[in-house]
Amino acid sequence: MPSENKKAGQLNNEGILFYNNGQFEEALNRYNEALEEDPKFLEVWNNKGNALRALGMHEEALEAFDEGISIDPENPNPWVNKGTVYYEIQRFAESIECFDHALENDPQNTIALTNKGAALGNLGKHEEALKCFEEALSIDPDDINAQTNKKILMDFLNR
Repeated sequence: MPSENKKAGQLNNEGILFYNNGQFEEALNRYNEALEEDPKFLEVWNNKGNALRALGMHEEALEAFDEGISIDPENPNPWVNKGTVYYEIQRFAESIECFDHALENDPQNTIALTNKGAALGNLGKHEEALKCFEEALSIDPDDINAQTNKKILMDFLNR
């Protein structure tokens, strides 16, 4: 949800520009400034978590996503991003729990479905993983991540 605070919104937008240019520390500085203006600005907590993740600061990223979740537990974005951090640090069961939370509130979320499938695959739950990829592709047949992950799994299973 957007902030009523224009300065916080401007700082968030500046952070996004820095993030998109790969300037993650500068983005993080803008996000921190935005949160000083509006500590309940969910999008900034999410963006801050992504910047921290890009900097390899996984525990701090998880904390930022938790802040976002505490503001709006039904918003799928911080759940997906938290699950992605857990995936990156190979805590696959925890990542699946996060993707499931996202899917409770947004069952059509192909990112959550595909990432859940990848985590399941890493846990050796190949049939469940395949179902996730196929469900994502039934929602969006052009989803390149779901297509790629399904192909990798099918090749692995020699199908």
